[in-house]
This record gives sequence, structure tokens and C-alpha cells, in this order.
Amino acid sequence: MNRIKHSVFHVFSTFPIKHRLLITYLFLSGFILVITAIAFYNTAKNALVEHATLSSQQQLAIITNNLSEKIGHISDYAITLSINSDIGETLKENPTVPENALSRFFVNSDLTKQAQRIIGLHKNISNWDILDTENKWYHSSTEITEELTPFLSPEFLQVLKTDPSFHFLGPYTIDGTPTFAALKPVTDIDTTKYLGTVVLLIKESSISSAFRDLPDSDLRNFYITNSNNTILSSSTSDGIYESFVSYTGISMQEMQKLEDTNIATAYIHGTETLLIRKEYPGLDWYVVNLIPLQNLTMEHKTVLQTIVLICVLLFILSLFFSMLCTRTVTAPIQRLASKMETASMGNLDISASYHSNDELAVLYKQFNLMMQRIQTLIDHVYEEQSAKQEMEIRLLQSQINPHFLYNTLSTIKSLIELEMNDTAVKAVAAMSVFYRNSLSKGRFIIPLKQELELTEQYLYIQSLRYMEYVDYEFNLTATFPTEQIDIPKLTLQPIVENIFVHALSTEKCHINVSLTEDDSTVSIIITDNGTGIPSDKLEELRTSVNSGNVDGKSFGLPSIHHRITLLYGKNYGLTISSQEKKFTAVTVTLPKGGIKNENPDDH
Repeated sequence: MNRIKHSVFHVFSTFPIKHRLLITYLFLSGFILVITAIAFYNTAKNALVEHATLSSQQQLAIITNNLSEKIGHISDYAITLSINSDIGETLKENPTVPENALSRFFVNSDLTKQAQRIIGLHKNISNWDILDTENKWYHSSTEITEELTPFLSPEFLQVLKTDPSFHFLGPYTIDGTPTFAALKPVTDIDTTKYLGTVVLLIKESSISSAFRDLPDSDLRNFYITNSNNTILSSSTSDGIYESFVSYTGISMQEMQKLEDTNIATAYIHGTETLLIRKEYPGLDWYVVNLIPLQNLTMEHKTVLQTIVLICVLLFILSLFFSMLCTRTVTAPIQRLASKMETASMGNLDISASYHSNDELAVLYKQFNLMMQRIQTLIDHVYEEQSAKQEMEIRLLQSQINPHFLYNTLSTIKSLIELEMNDTAVKAVAAMSVFYRNSLSKGRFIIPLKQELELTEQYLYIQSLRYMEYVDYEFNLTATFPTEQIDIPKLTLQPIVENIFVHALSTEKCHINVSLTEDDSTVSIIITDNGTGIPSDKLEELRTSVNSGNVDGKSFGLPSIHHRITLLYGKNYGLTISSQEKKFTAVTVTLPKGGIKNENPDDH
């Protein structure tokens, strides 16, 4: 059970707050409405059952009265026939059916004449006949009475000879129709001698007519059963001869309750039905009324429909107010959550508005204050970081410039000592061009074209010093204007300088500077065919370049790579390839789109 509760709680907690509140409100309102509807329904149902019970009891009383009247009339006719003196004299003279056909005809004519005068055209009596003292039929009015013979046991026929009372039997199937038989023995008034029995046949439909012409009779079913619960008659003439329990499908417990209290409720053929029983005295009969509760009067149905309609309207109102309540609570929360999601994606310059003075207004106010403080802190950090980057780059460049100046002055001094004045003058001019480009009016970011000119002046100066060991060439064919690409000044010069420091050998070294490009980047490749770098040293150098750990005294490749990544990001910088005693190539990769986090004051 605890596991089920935990699972339900876990699933419920995964729903949005809006859905949880709506489900909770609907569950509570629905539960209250269901309980209320059930209470009203049961109250109405009990009232309906009580009303139907009273109505049925009144109808059963009318039915028993009708039956008493019908059977009483039949009994009166039977008694009248049994005490008729003419019929008695005829039977006294003919105690048995004459064997002679002519005699039998005259006897039947006398009996028929007297019976017709008494019975006439009585609608409840379909046929009549008389049994002689030897239990044979006179066939005074019909011969179908022969079909009744199998149902009259010898014991019962013997009783007729000693018991002159009225007997009502059946129903039996006579001429294909359920038929009751009324029997009244005929005795000699003077001697009480048994002369025969008058038998009247009454069709079952005549008995069931007692159920007709009653209020709501078309909505109800009536049955007559005996003490063995066998159906003797019904308002639809169905189920006759069958067990009432089997025919209706009720349980033995429900039947026992009906016998004990005369009122029971059961499902008959899937329909909830009220059963009411009343005893018919004298014949060991019971009249049972079956009332489907769904066929109650329209007035009662209207009450139930009204209850359902009220519950539906209340549920709709509950649904409307539940949605309204959840919307007023969750909609502001969803808007605030949306703002937070936007902020989490990097858009911090936002605020949330909420026009109310409830508890949610505090959340909105605190969120706006938090975003303002975060934006202020980010701006402060950005300013500090930009200042730090600019300071680092300027420091690195200020350290590179004196280094190159020292080497250049040394070269010019050597030229003068060698009395190579013209060359020295050209070297001084080249140095002047170099420093004019290098200073760049205080800017530390210059166009690539200017950096290439600066590098070319540097190579010229260095080639004067190492003319026997070095030559160089520039392959600068490009589809784009090189003056539109930004680069930190004095980026290429230290790379070229490393060739003179580490790559020269006894053989002449050839230096090549070339450009390559794609849609978004441009690469400057500086290649030499000098001593190359051993594989272990190459791996160490690559690690040093990529680590970014540059101290204030480093002027080499790690410094250059660090400057580029500071400006453009980690996708740009230096890559080095080399093979010992064959070549070394350093590639500088730059974006075509400009500087990352570019400050407009840089230029």
C-alpha cells in the first residue's frame, strides 16, 4: 500500500502546478457532488419505492377483489347447476352415460337445455360438461373435456364422491390453451347420494383479465403463483407452468425475502425491479406484482433528471472556477518561469511585470532586483576582464618591441663597422618603416596587410645580417583585402625571429611566408627548411603553446598563441608541424569576422 501511495505521489508530483491544482479542485468538487447526488438519488429512490409500494398494494387489492368476484361468480354458477332439480332428476334417472346413442342424445339435450338456461353466455365460462358416477363424460356441450381426464387422479375423483364442496383446479393445457377447471359435485337432496360432477372450463385469459384496466398496468407485470411458486397466470400469459424463481431469475435469498416480507428488490433480466406479493385467500394463490424501477412515473423521473442536471451544472461551475483559480495562480508563475528560462539562455537584460499586490508580486519584485544585480555584476566583470586583456596584450607587446629593437641596432652597427654605409642606410630606412608600422599611433591591433609589411621589413633587416645563410619569399595571393583582417601587431615577427635563433645551419635556410583561406578563416603559414624540431621537443613545445601558461618574461610562441586566443577565442591561434633536419611550419589562424568581444576603442 505504501508503495502504491508513493508511486501515485511521484506521478502526481511530475505534473505541472497548474494541472495539479486543477486536478485537486476537480477531484474535491466532483467528490462532493457525487456524494450529494448519491444522497439525493437514494432519498428519491426510497421515496419512489415507497410510493410504488403503496400504489402496488392498492392494485393488488383491486386484483384480488376482481379475482374473488370472477371466481365467486363461477362458483355461484357451478353451485346453481349442482342444485338444479331438473339436472338432478336427469342424473338420477341416468347415473351413467347411456350406451345407446339415441338415449344419450336425449339425456344431453335435457342437460344442455337446463345448463344453457342457467349459464347463458357467461363470458368467463368457455365450456362445461358433467362427469357421471363412473367418471365418464356426458359430452353435453363439448368433447374437449376428455383432455382434462389425465389431470384428474383417481384419488381426487374419489374425493368428489364424498366431498360436495367447490373445487377450482388448474391451469391445464386444454385444446392448446391454459385452462382452469371448476368442479362441483351433484348430490341427491333427499338422500345426499352422489349423482355426478358439474365441470366448468375457464380459460387462463379470463383469469388474467383481472390485471387489466389498472393504473400503470402497461408498465408492470402481474403473476399468480401457488404455494410451490409455480406460475398459474400472468398479465402477459407468459411463463405459465414454470417456476417463478427460474422464470424471473431471482435468487433463492430474494425469493425467501419476498415470502417473508411480501416486498423485495431484485435484478430481473438486468433490470432493477420491485416485487410485491399479496395472498389470495381460499385457493392457496399469491398475486405478485413486478415493477421495473426505471418505468416509474414521469414525475419521479423528472426529479431524478433535475438532480442530475443540477449536479452537471454545479460541476461545470466548479470546473470554470477551478480553471479560473488555477489560471490566476499558475499563469503568473509560468510567465516568471519563462523569464527565468530566457535568463538561463544568456539574455539577462529582461524584467517581469506583474500587476497585483499578492504574494506573487514579491516573487516578481525579487526576480527583477536579482536580474538587475546580475546584470550589474556581469557588466563590472566584463569591464574588468576587458581591461585585464588589454593590459596583458600591451604588456606583451611592450616586451617584444625592445627585444627586436636591440637586434636591429646590432645589425646596423655591424653594417657601419663593415663600412657598408648604403646598406646601413637602407637598414635604417627599413627599421624606420618597421617602427612606424609597429607603433601604429598607439594601437596594438593592426590590419594584416600592415603586419605583413612589418614582417617583410624585419626579414630584409635580418637577411642583411645572415645573407650567406638565409633567403626569403612572400606568397601573398588572396581573394580578400588583407587590410580588412585584424591581427595583434608583432605577431609574425617573433615567429620569423625564432628561425634565425633556432633553425639556421651551415646550409642556406629558405623562409617562405604564404596565405591560405576558407569561408571563415585565414591562415598565415611561415615555413623554413632549417634544422627542424625533434619529435620529443616538438610535443613539449605544442603542450607549452596550448597550455596558455605564459609568464611575464615569455616572448615566444606561447605568448603569441595566448594573445590570439585572448582576442579571438580558443578556436584560433598557432599550430606547429616539424620534421627534424627537414622543415618547420608555423601556422597562424585568424577569423575573417573580426575580434571576439571587440572594443571599439581598440582601433
